[in-house]
Amino acid sequence: MVNVPQAGIEESSGQAAVFKIYVVVFITSAIALLGGYFISHGAIFWGTLTLLLFLTFFALQVILLGAADNYLRTAVILNSLAWASFFYEAISLYFAIALAFLFLFLFLAARQGKEELTNSLKIKVGRVVRAVVGISTTAVVIFAFVSMILASKITLTEEKVYELTDAVVTPIARHYVKDFSPGMTTGELFTKLAERNLATNRAAVSQAVSQLKKDAEGYVGAEIDLRKSVSLNIYQALQLKISTLTFQAKIYWALIILGFIFLSVKSIEFLIALPLSLLVFLLYQAALVFNFASVGLKDRSQEVVLLDK
Repeated sequence: MVNVPQAGIEESSGQAAVFKIYVVVFITSAIALLGGYFISHGAIFWGTLTLLLFLTFFALQVILLGAADNYLRTAVILNSLAWASFFYEAISLYFAIALAFLFLFLFLAARQGKEELTNSLKIKVGRVVRAVVGISTTAVVIFAFVSMILASKITLTEEKVYELTDAVVTPIARHYVKDFSPGMTTGELFTKLAERNLATNRAAVSQAVSQLKKDAEGYVGAEIDLRKSVSLNIYQALQLKISTLTFQAKIYWALIILGFIFLSVKSIEFLIALPLSLLVFLLYQAALVFNFASVGLKDRSQEVVLLDK
């Protein structure tokens, strides 16, 4: 709860609370602006680090502004615009739709975090972070991906397909093949997948690999060379597909890619929730120690965050 007094009542306290709100929103939006800059310029590593920092401050923002709906809505709008600022080359109807998607899902993430605060007697930072991180991560990643395509910042090269495979496929593949990497030959990957169920039965493994190759070729509509790496096979399949796609098919595949990104983000959500929870908790405690915020009681039982002291 953010306690902002009415006009004429504790005016200095109210001004202090509003100033603190501005500080929280400014820092979170500035981090989003920096993340948008990195990603729009192809600095994916730094963009990813900035995204994690944004998620940290976004969750903290939800905790500190949880009961101030007007301020929280404004904060989410500013956060969204900050992410979009460096994608001005992509401005179009589709970009407006992507931006609306980003705002909607960041708002939903903030609402889920607020509900965790409302439904608990004590402020439980970990629950708020878990409620916020999944939706907000998915929203930013999909928005950034769509914006980069619209701004023609994504070109298909072997190196970029390798990086994309490492970012999107690796987290999922390692659930089944622990030492998977995009440079692994496709034959080795299929063999290890087959060996999960067939162990050392070489004849059965060989037959299973052939069947996996046949199924994969039928799915992607391109020939797969078992001697080539996974990323190279993906690159060649994408090259073939893109050159023959109709407009309707492009939309279809775009939806598949977005769905794949969503599943990939969900698969790593639990991995980033714990360290982010710890970081948000430390920042929250620092805010209390340095009197930036305080904890009061609502109806003598429920903890609420106060910024007006």
